[in-house]
Amino acid sequence: MLKYLFACVLFLSTSSLYGKETLTIYTNAAFMSSSYGPGAALKEFFEKTCQCEIKYVVLDTIPLVMNRVNLEGDKTKADLILGLEEMGLSVSHVEKLVPYASQCLAFVYDSQKIPYPPQTLDELIKSSHSIILPDPRTSITGFGFLVWMKKVYGEMSSQKWKELATHVLTFTKGWTEAYALFMRGEAPIVLGYTSDGLYNELEKGKPHLKSLYFSEGHLCSDIYAAKMKMTQNGPLADKFLAFLLSKEAQELIALRGWTYPKVGAPESWRVAENYLLPPSWVSFSAQEVTHSKKQWLEEWLEALM
Repeated sequence: MLKYLFACVLFLSTSSLYGKETLTIYTNAAFMSSSYGPGAALKEFFEKTCQCEIKYVVLDTIPLVMNRVNLEGDKTKADLILGLEEMGLSVSHVEKLVPYASQCLAFVYDSQKIPYPPQTLDELIKSSHSIILPDPRTSITGFGFLVWMKKVYGEMSSQKWKELATHVLTFTKGWTEAYALFMRGEAPIVLGYTSDGLYNELEKGKPHLKSLYFSEGHLCSDIYAAKMKMTQNGPLADKFLAFLLSKEAQELIALRGWTYPKVGAPESWRVAENYLLPPSWVSFSAQEVTHSKKQWLEEWLEALM
């Protein structure tokens, strides 16, 4: 009898969970960071609007996310992928892509250590300032800079890499590791994004850590959510995609994710000292990058050696 009563109580205590859909989202560590990622806030807000649960599967970098999905193929558990960029769209079994934000690469520097910073990419390369870069083989940010160099310098990019390599402190596995070293003062310049100066000012109270704005233009990319073909939760996935473009989600993406939203910058951004308008984009195509990626990485390795 006691066993029967216990079973009833257990059923009643958990019955509210039955019928709750689970949306599985693959993403990267930066998206889920407690200090500069919108993942947790988006999950909390969206779950209030549905009888559902969001389950994040988090890998260090977007290339690792892409590799996992491509290896899993049609057996992947992913309903959605968040954080894809233009150069990272070669993911199998995607049904729909929705751009929900954009970001532009930039170098971030400590103005207390460098009062007169480089004004162009070429000045940066020719300088003697120690720089931290993410590895283009493992980091989408690092690979983005490799593409940036190639698009600006073309056949001269190998020579420019040789010049730059003389004052690169280290190549890290990902952007998160690179930025952590910069924040610890290991080097006065790190590869980041145009919105990083804004983040340092508004979130960290360190307006002296600024983003550089170059006349050559910056490598920029839309950021995408991808709906997978094999999802068993199609309507819920579509609802989440629509939610990403809502006013509430776009504000969370800007203020928690520090990327340019699709609906315009928040007021707190526009009045900040370190706010930079989106720069002119250095253009590239996903097809070009996919076709040339192996060759460009080999050129980079050869230049470093």
